[in-house]
Amino acid sequence: MIAYKIHKRRVKYVNILTLFILFTTPMSSLPAQVLPDSGKTLPDVVFFAQGAGFIPFRESYRINYHTSLAGIPFEFTGGLCFPINTSLSAMFEFRYKRRVAVNIPDLRIKTLEIELGARDYLEKEHENDLRLYGNAGLLLARAATIGTIEATADGNNPKTTEVSKDYFNIGLALGLGIEYPFSKISALAFGIHIGVYFADPITSGGLGNIGGLSVELGYRIALW
Repeated sequence: MIAYKIHKRRVKYVNILTLFILFTTPMSSLPAQVLPDSGKTLPDVVFFAQGAGFIPFRESYRINYHTSLAGIPFEFTGGLCFPINTSLSAMFEFRYKRRVAVNIPDLRIKTLEIELGARDYLEKEHENDLRLYGNAGLLLARAATIGTIEATADGNNPKTTEVSKDYFNIGLALGLGIEYPFSKISALAFGIHIGVYFADPITSGGLGNIGGLSVELGYRIALW
């Protein structure tokens, strides 16, 4: 009976000590949460940057303009992914493209797109193997049409002046691609991205659907 009471008292003291340690240990010193299905911790953020070739959906936009970013026919894409679990991430992405008129000197359209959406792996991770992913989101775009005109205040001595007009649009985007890991924190990605705009029709003086198909090649790096 005495031994039983001593054992019971020891258990009580051990429990009290355990609770004291848990309540007094800073959270920053505790190990990161490990996911039971993967054995890995989630990164805090994933950075990505991509170059892409762009093919517009609208025929007139495709025939009368060509993409030129510093003389190279590519658009630039970058952004962040915030992992929610081992498969799904919230995504913030921006795209910049510069389209130059074919037959009108000094006329160009600069477009900045922001995509708010989600990115999801469509299959489980396999070590040193390709992995399929998809993404979808809402597109917000600002397109600036920039050109030069000759203007004069008195009918004499015309001067060349640069003028611009901004257009705003809303659309939807879908993407599909494959990713190949170089290491635990980095990967090469190749995919296609489709963007469609519908809030700035030509009949109302807008640019219409300035979306299209982008073929992308990029690099991703995760930070813990």
